[in-house]
Amino acid sequence: MKFTVIRSRFFDLLSNLQGVAPARPALQIVSNVLLDAREDGTLLATATDLEVTVRIHLEADVKVDEPGQTTLPAKRVADLLRMAPEGEIQFDVNDEAMARVVTPAARYRLIGTDAKDYPVIPEPGEDAKTFTIDRAVFREMLRKIAYAKGSDETRRVLTGVLLQFADGKLTMVATDGRRMALVEQELEFAPDSACEAILPPKAAGELARLLVGEGPMKIHVQPKQIVFDSGNTRLHSKLIDGVFVRYQAIIPTTCDERVAVNREELLTALQRVSVVANDRSHAVRLSFEDGVLTFSANNVDAGEASDVLPIKYSGRPLAVTYNTSFLVDCLRNLDTDEVIFELSEGHTPTVLKCENVPFLYIIMPLRLPTA
Repeated sequence: MKFTVIRSRFFDLLSNLQGVAPARPALQIVSNVLLDAREDGTLLATATDLEVTVRIHLEADVKVDEPGQTTLPAKRVADLLRMAPEGEIQFDVNDEAMARVVTPAARYRLIGTDAKDYPVIPEPGEDAKTFTIDRAVFREMLRKIAYAKGSDETRRVLTGVLLQFADGKLTMVATDGRRMALVEQELEFAPDSACEAILPPKAAGELARLLVGEGPMKIHVQPKQIVFDSGNTRLHSKLIDGVFVRYQAIIPTTCDERVAVNREELLTALQRVSVVANDRSHAVRLSFEDGVLTFSANNVDAGEASDVLPIKYSGRPLAVTYNTSFLVDCLRNLDTDEVIFELSEGHTPTVLKCENVPFLYIIMPLRLPTA
């Protein structure tokens, strides 16, 4: 196996794969990257942790002299590329998986592993249901909701992101039990292709990082596996086994008051007041009154803060205490000029929406003695 590649292109490729290949795996070979130099002059690189697999095709700035396969330590190859000056990097691998690497500044010999020992990554089967969506649209959908997923591994289902293909749309949902984010996108597919999948958190994070630019992406859904194919990049992931929460039952159907607030002004005011908020509860009280929204935070260890924001509101006074981090997470990942609060008295959930955008965010108020 022998190929030559431009340093910057190969370094970018390996940088995208390093997050997948674990540093201290139970199976040592998966800390390596699988390299496949092909007769058509392309280089295919694969990394896996046995749960998530990423494959990237490199077609430009690579020359294949002798096709073949090998595996090399992902971190070590990335480190030597990081240190190398820009230019051509030559890889020459013998039958014992020993790689001779020549850079413009240094020469290396790296011990690899035979490619036949690398885990076999199953391709989508005949039972896969296939959907097509623009990768920029999918990336934006993830951005709008992924922050709301849980982190408690004892509730594994809630650490994932629900992808539901039904009724001519893709619905994406994330929740940790205290808040929930939902976004929808119309999609064309046959009614008998309706299905759902729970995407693990690592796969969601890798997709958010890897999906760049615009263009069609195919999603292949099987009972235990999902594959995202955007052309030169393909991500395989096992799915979380389990039943997602009945998110439809969580969405309030009525509210007492509805008020629109400038998103940027709301975000800035929350960040100012949260400076003195309690480090555990992050509690900030929002008081909606005639023409004004008042923010206040009290902390026996730090002091107190308040801020005022003019709003168009003429309903009855309502005061609600939230975890300000939960509000900030949502507002940072939206692009609209305004957000709409749908409020009710008591400790019922608050809904945040955006005009003409199929998105909603549900947040539970805090129950605090100071609220």
